[in-house]
Order: sequence, then structure tokens, then C-alpha cells
Amino acid sequence: MSGMLFNLVVAGLVVGFMIGLTGVGSGALMAPVLLLLGIPPATVVGSDLLFGLLTKIVGVGSHLQHKTISWRWVWVMAIGSVPGVLIGTRILAHFAGAPSTIRFLIGLVLVMTPVLAILMEIARRQDALWVERLRHPSGPAIAAIGLAIGVTVGATSVGSGSLVDMALVLFSPLSGVALIGTGIAHAVLITGTGAAAHWNLGNVDPALVGQLLIGSIPGVLAGGWLARRSKPSAVRWGATTLVLLSGLTLLSRA
Repeated sequence: MSGMLFNLVVAGLVVGFMIGLTGVGSGALMAPVLLLLGIPPATVVGSDLLFGLLTKIVGVGSHLQHKTISWRWVWVMAIGSVPGVLIGTRILAHFAGAPSTIRFLIGLVLVMTPVLAILMEIARRQDALWVERLRHPSGPAIAAIGLAIGVTVGATSVGSGSLVDMALVLFSPLSGVALIGTGIAHAVLITGTGAAAHWNLGNVDPALVGQLLIGSIPGVLAGGWLARRSKPSAVRWGATTLVLLSGLTLLSRA
């Protein structure tokens, strides 16, 4: 086994384990790892979207079976997020000759995501009235939220899980398994759209994705097994810290 193949399989194993343990999207963890391994940024984004699609397809099956998906939220968000992914893809193509800029954008999103999560948690614990008022937005507002998330995902591959989950927590009345199922179903739509768009631009490396999946499949299963025996809040905050540190590392090297 070559050194790079070994590194990619181990990366898939570690990131898959963290996905199974914490539920954090593949982009927030896999993208910085691939960048640190020296994979070109445009290839990282395209391949990470395909990797995310394949891992999330597995997860959406049980939610379909148990009917824990709010299709209204999926489709209304998709009105904005699907074209948003295509816009984000074009933004990335514009900066294809500037890998440091792409690296900076990914690092910025990785830093902003956990910071927003922390601010949301503070507001929730203080029973802020504005948080409750946001829980019943109009259809156009939901689509606008999806547009912003789609652009971010298309340009960086980050956010199909983490940003969507935060948006559902903040803006929807959903909770528990319905929130998770809705987030995964929506993620399949936008990662699929993004992966197809990046494939068309030549940004997807199928061999790279296959090598990552060799490690990630057993990693996700192991992480899921441990998650059922761990304290959820500690695990989530550990993942938030990890994403923040990943973003700061990328920004320092951009």
C-alpha cells in the first residue's frame, strides 16, 4: 500500500468515525484533512461533495422507512439551495487558479460555523425571545436561507450537514429525529447537485473518493456504536472545537 493510499484510508477511517460519533457533516471534517494532505483545493471540494453524498445516502434510508423527514422543509429550502449550489460551484471555478483563496474560504466557513453554533446555544439557554420568533418563517425566507447555504456548500463543500442543522434548529419547529432526518434528506439533494456540477468541471477524483470510503464505512459504524454509549452534549461540543481548530489551521496556512 502506497503512502498516500494509506493516508487516505486512515483519513476516511478517522473522519468516518467522527461522522458516526458526532453527526458533523463530512465537509467540515474531510475538507481540511484533504487540504492538509496536499490535495488541490478544487479537487477537495468536488470529491468531498461526492463523498458526502454517498455517506448521506446510507443515512437517509432509515429516515425514509420511519417517516422522520419533513418534506415541506426539504423542498422549500431546496428552492434556494439547489441553484445556490450551482452559483457556489461557479464561484469556485472563478477562483480555480487561486488555490490559496479557496483554502481561505473553506477555513473561514469552518471558523464561522462553530462560532454561530456557540452563539445559538447561548441565546437558547437565555430563552431569548427572538429565537422563538424565528421558528415560523415564510416560504420565501426559508428559500433564502437555503440559497445562502447552497452557495456556501457549492463553493467550499462545507455546510450541507452543519449549516443546515443549525438553520433547522434556529428557524424550524422541528426537533429530535425529525430534524436530523430532514437535514440528511436535504443534504442528499444539495451534495448530489454539487457533486454533479463539480464532476462536469473535472473537480471530482473517483479513485480518491473510493479510497476514502474504504476507511469511512467501518469508521461510521464504529462511531455510531460509540455514540449510543456516549454523552451527546460532550460529543457535540468536542466536534465543534475540532471544526474550529481545523478552520484556524487552514486560515493560518492560506
